[in-house]
Parts: sequence; C-alpha cells; structure tokens
Amino acid sequence: MERTAVVFVLLSFCFTSLALECRVVPGSLKQIDVGNGQVFGVNSNNQVYTLYSSGWIQVPGSLKHVSVGPAGIWGVDSNNYIYKLAGGDWVYVPGLLKQVDAGGMISPAGVNMNDNIFCLTGGQGSSWKHIPGKLKYHSCGPYSCWGVNSADNIYIMKGVTPTSCGGSLNWQQIAGGLSMIEVSTDGRVFGVNSNGNLYRREGVSPGNPAGTGWQQIPSPQKVKHVSYDLGHLWLIGRDDSIMDCTE
Repeated sequence: MERTAVVFVLLSFCFTSLALECRVVPGSLKQIDVGNGQVFGVNSNNQVYTLYSSGWIQVPGSLKHVSVGPAGIWGVDSNNYIYKLAGGDWVYVPGLLKQVDAGGMISPAGVNMNDNIFCLTGGQGSSWKHIPGKLKYHSCGPYSCWGVNSADNIYIMKGVTPTSCGGSLNWQQIAGGLSMIEVSTDGRVFGVNSNGNLYRREGVSPGNPAGTGWQQIPSPQKVKHVSYDLGHLWLIGRDDSIMDCTE
C-alpha cells in the first residue's frame, strides 16, 4: 500500500430510515480499527498502516490484528504475541492472544487461540484476568463488552468499569448471529454476519447497554470487518477494499 491521497466516491444506500454515504479509500486491508480519532489497519501481508490526511503511512512491525482506543494502540502478531505501541516502538507484553481490543477505558482485552477471554487488570497491570466463557472475537466500550463465539452466538458483559475490566462476569446472550462485533468508544455496537451483512444495535445506552434490537444497514458490498469512531463507519470488504461511511 503506497502513500496516496484519499479519493472520494459517494455511494448512497437507503434502507428504511438509514442511509450511508461511503467514500472508497485507496489501499487494501484485511482488518481495521478506529478510535480516539485515529485509524489503524493491517493488510494481508501483516503490514501495519495508519491514516493521515495525506494518506496511509506504514508503521514498522508485523501484526495480524491491531486495535486503537482509550487503552492505547495494541496488536498481536502471527505467533499470538502481544504488543503495545509506546514511544513509536512496539513493546512486548507477556501473554498470548489471537485478537486484542483497546476500546476499554483503561484495560485492553482479547481472546486467545483456545477462545479463552482475558482483560489486563488495571490496564497496565502485570497480569491478564481470565474471564469465564469462550469467544472468538471480543470488543469493549465504556460500559460493556460484547463478543461472538465459534457458533456466531452474540453475548454482552455488563458492569464494565475502569476498575473492573471483567464486569459482572456473567455473559448475557443476545438474539442474532454475527461473525465479528465492534463496540465504539461512545458505546455504539456494530457487527457483521457470516453472509457479509452489516448490522447496528439500536437503543444502546448506559442505562440499557444491551439495546433493543438489530438494524441491518445496507452496504456497498459484502463486508468482513467494521469499526466506528466520531461519526465514521469504516468497512473492509471481502476483497480487502476500504470504505469510510457516514450517515
């Protein structure tokens, strides 16, 4: 992926009361994460990129998954080793995860090769806290964590706080099926199912973290990854294409 200017291609899709305007962003990524006004992603060669106004800039290092949010910038490599970006360098953090999420207010969280769930106690503590359950993908926001398991069942963990990354330790199943799910830093929840369809959880609030139901959002193409921050919904197509969408 070369450093290049972003090209705008507007695509409008209407579905009930929803409409997306999407711009195609040059480049190719297999996974993307946005938070705190930053955009990071990795491509099929595990090269890491971040987006500036002038285009994509490659970040030294090799990661299969990267995450940016209030907990910092974290990633895992092909050996499931965990790293945090500090002072421009990837610093090794003891432990093994296949997917990591930095969306929690202090603590990163993630899942390992056996779908075991962990969060880092105190954010920068010395040990990972094991959370009961099995998930293949895990994402946290300001007051809840969400995840999906190997059967694409959806779960929410309520009671998450800056001092209690494990929350209530009681997973509540949510109706529906998703292959991946993302919680934004403002608590909004989006997901993608196995058919590449895009969904948003309606009615989510601090008083009702589980929300009220799923709303399908028509997208320009089938999607495999989604992330949301500051009014922008970022989509990765099944062909690794990148789109930046707003309603």
